[in-house]
Amino acid sequence: MGYDIFMRKIKFGSVELLGFIGILVWVCVTYIRTNDSVFNPVFSFVIGILPNLGAAWTMTMFGKWTVLIAMNRRYSLKKHAAFCIGVLAVAVLSEYLYDVFLQNPFDIYDILLTVIAQLIMFILPVLTKDKYLESYDE
Repeated sequence: MGYDIFMRKIKFGSVELLGFIGILVWVCVTYIRTNDSVFNPVFSFVIGILPNLGAAWTMTMFGKWTVLIAMNRRYSLKKHAAFCIGVLAVAVLSEYLYDVFLQNPFDIYDILLTVIAQLIMFILPVLTKDKYLESYDE
């Protein structure tokens, strides 16, 4: 089941599941941060790095949708791997730009969580043989 947009169907698979979990993580973290209710340093650390997980999963989901809708192409395992690597590259570039231009230190924990998030995003559809990755041999 999916809905038709420009002759392509977006079907709910593991990429979308993780993408929507990523959006939910972003919303929850934003709500917690605005309430200033974080007093525990460990909880504060976790709240500080969780948006990287949400952003990585959400960006990959939107990348898949871009391929399906805007480009009207099939979403293959190679494209999925390219998006996972591309999101990781954008995260590293973002940390580097923050370091150079805003004098914020390069945060290795942000990158580490992004790597873990993208490994989960890549491995889960492959392990579950997600039928929504249209071609495993392309």
